[in-house]
Amino acid sequence: MRHTENDLRDLLTERAEDQDGDLAHLGTILRRGRRIRRTRRAVTAGVAALAVAALAVIGLPLRPEGAPVAQQPVDSARVEPPAGPEIPATFKVWLGATKQFDLPLIHSERFDTMGRGRSVTFTPTSTWTGYKVVCEDPEAWIVTAHRLKGGERGGAAARCGDGLGGQHDQLSAPADWLERPQSLQVWVFPSNAPMLEVARAVRGCRKTSCGESALISGLLDPKVRERLEAEVGERPGRWAVGIYDRPASSG
Repeated sequence: MRHTENDLRDLLTERAEDQDGDLAHLGTILRRGRRIRRTRRAVTAGVAALAVAALAVIGLPLRPEGAPVAQQPVDSARVEPPAGPEIPATFKVWLGATKQFDLPLIHSERFDTMGRGRSVTFTPTSTWTGYKVVCEDPEAWIVTAHRLKGGERGGAAARCGDGLGGQHDQLSAPADWLERPQSLQVWVFPSNAPMLEVARAVRGCRKTSCGESALISGLLDPKVRERLEAEVGERPGRWAVGIYDRPASSG
């Protein structure tokens, strides 16, 4: 088929009008899409602002995105480490072979180091006052010293074991026992303390006469204890003292 010059011109004009219409339609779509995106961003920002305001009102902490949240365990009770050897709640007093009664604990003190003498001060409520020293290491050495009836010094020495104790009674308590606070001196030495070497140096005993029984009596000598303190020094080691007596209202 043959086309005239006018036919070709009309055809080009028609195609140009169609393309303009498509371009106009595409521009409308793009503008509409931009409006939708702007609207969505505004809505999202508004929701986020409301969420932050709500958290601030109810007092919840804000955290950056991705920051870890600490989880509280179901059982949040803190388990404390043991405070040291257990101090008995009562002290048993024997009167003869069969009669006995218990003295309650009225005072206690705990220590975290050994190798130095300690003074435990308390106020007795009767002449039946008792004491007990307990150690974390049952092989540790204990020495105690306190006043006796006539004002002289008495005491005891031994391996700790399950505790070293003693008590006064109406015959052994000093005359002013109930008139003022009293004190008990306690030394706890480590199990490997150089007992034999110190006993030889201070008391001049030979190896054959420095058995454990002789060492125990030697520990009651203030000079031996002073030398041991210098040799051993202060070391970690937990122990405790309990003081027992009748309730104050019992007299």
